Amino acid sequence: LSLAFRLVGSVTGVSRVYIAQSQLGLASLCETLYRKGMELSSINDVEFFEGTEKLLEVWFSFSEESTSLGGLRRIERVCWEKLLEHAKCFVLSVCSNDKMDAYVLSESSMFISENRFILKTCGTTTLMNALQPIISLVKENIPEMEVTGVFYSHREFKKPGLQMYPHSSFSDECKHLDTLFKDGSAYVLGNISGDCWYLYIVESIERPILCPDQTLEIVMTKFKPKVLAQFSKAAFSSAEELDQALGILDIIPGSKIDSHLFEPCGYSLNGIIKDDSYFTIHVTPQEECAYVSFETNILYECYTDLVNRVLNIFQPGNFTLTIFANKVAKCGWSYTALQENCLVGYKCKNKQISLFSLYNVIFLHFILM
Repeated sequence: LSLAFRLVGSVTGVSRVYIAQSQLGLASLCETLYRKGMELSSINDVEFFEGTEKLLEVWFSFSEESTSLGGLRRIERVCWEKLLEHAKCFVLSVCSNDKMDAYVLSESSMFISENRFILKTCGTTTLMNALQPIISLVKENIPEMEVTGVFYSHREFKKPGLQMYPHSSFSDECKHLDTLFKDGSAYVLGNISGDCWYLYIVESIERPILCPDQTLEIVMTKFKPKVLAQFSKAAFSSAEELDQALGILDIIPGSKIDSHLFEPCGYSLNGIIKDDSYFTIHVTPQEECAYVSFETNILYECYTDLVNRVLNIFQPGNFTLTIFANKVAKCGWSYTALQENCLVGYKCKNKQISLFSLYNVIFLHFILM
């Protein structure tokens, strides 16, 4: 068997080997390589890893005279896997229901439903390099579908100098996005000297997203060492054991769970709730670069109880929370979807509300009381 090895990045702080043109399972082979080739006494022996994710969401719609069952899900998995090469990541596992395919990746997650594509990648992945190929892939396979909305965001990177172009700066990212979309707008929310959040959006006024759409994202930092230590193979032998022990299965009960515990440390989870609703968790546990994210598009009127369940598990020292909602979202306006004074043990230090043509967003930064 001929294998082409190419060292291109890292996952939860451990350099990963990409194996091309192989009939072997990538995930199992990579795990075996690291177990044999690297002995680490502690999660903090692992090198720096950028846990902060780049998040891309692209909405498509059919022309008025055309419909097609399945939409984006008609595109074969092998095409999506080829697409991920542009972002320098690969598929570890997938779970599905009748509305969505949820992929756990070597660096975070990908979600595909009938008319929405979501790609979330961490480390030094080059997500932006996959955007034009996404549009081309859809046009080639389903020519009657066209882009009707684009949302790109990420928190400030811990070490932006390690990112590859165009992710080395938000200015460069915006310049790249402007070459693809003529009506994009860029924003920065939060403290530009600290916990800020970058956002680029493209809204179609002529063909708006008509279904209820809302997304909650929580980005957490500054953890107790005992919390971080749980997300390693030294603490649990499998992701399933970790999920049960830490109460992760109770965050949104009844979800279909697909989780992965990396060697020697790090954790990713995708949960499919119902229809095309999801939640996802990613943990980078090394103390130098500790980072946890939680994201969901479940249609709740209020997220307070859900946020408290997440905070109870991870116990962050501070966190940033965003809620993004359109005009027909079940939660109504984004700023009514959270009772911020009911988040146990935390106080809000920064709050911003932004209104766009079709969407609105609330940005909140909390610290321990």
